Amino acid sequence: MARRRRRDDLSVSLFPFLSVLACVIGTLTLLLAAIAVGSMGGQSIEQIQLSERYAAVEAFLSGAVAVLEELEAQLVRIEQKAEEDDDLGRRLFGLGLNAEISLEELTKIAAERERLEALRKRRAQAERRGRAIAAVLREKEQLVEANQRAQLGAPIIIDPSGLGREWRPYLVECTKDYVELLRTQGDWSYRIQADQLAHDADYVRYLRRLPAIHDSLLIFLIRADGIDTCNRAESIAKRYRVRTARLPLPGEGSLDLGLFNDS
Repeated sequence: MARRRRRDDLSVSLFPFLSVLACVIGTLTLLLAAIAVGSMGGQSIEQIQLSERYAAVEAFLSGAVAVLEELEAQLVRIEQKAEEDDDLGRRLFGLGLNAEISLEELTKIAAERERLEALRKRRAQAERRGRAIAAVLREKEQLVEANQRAQLGAPIIIDPSGLGREWRPYLVECTKDYVELLRTQGDWSYRIQADQLAHDADYVRYLRRLPAIHDSLLIFLIRADGIDTCNRAESIAKRYRVRTARLPLPGEGSLDLGLFNDS
């Protein structure tokens, strides 16, 4: 695994070069001062030669200064790179990663983090969609419940057309607490408590009269909670050889027998 260099391995020492350069600059400075003092009079051959040497030294110094500036720029870049490496190492340490981790491993970790972030975004979107769908479903359920309550409370129309003309219906409504004898025409009714059926003389007289009517049919209209009551009432009716039938009621509304008046 590739390892990063430590900052100490990247440092550059310019002390020997700078020492030599400082000595050369000092010597040349003294030489130039001497030439300047001698130039106050007329130029001799020696002075001309010194001038030429001065120009050559000046060109050399310019090149040396350029090299020195380049070295200083390189040193600045190396220090900046070292500081960036240190900053990266601190950031990796803050993320719980090894500062000596390879670039390949770091790339894999970055790709995995991006994948996890994308998954978190997709999960958040799915949760928002799920909440929206749940809200729509709750609204629909409330509407269905409201419709069901309305239907349960609506009047229940008893249609005699399915019986045909060969039967004369007699109706008994059965609930959990009572049975109620009904007339198909008119508003007459007679209610008997469920626990008094076996002992109610009026119910017995009612049942004894029906077999004498050749086309009579005793129909038990059964509420949702009246099955047990119907079983008891029908058992008593069969003792007197009464023909019976059952009709479950699809709700809790009142009975509408208006169609019997039209038949």
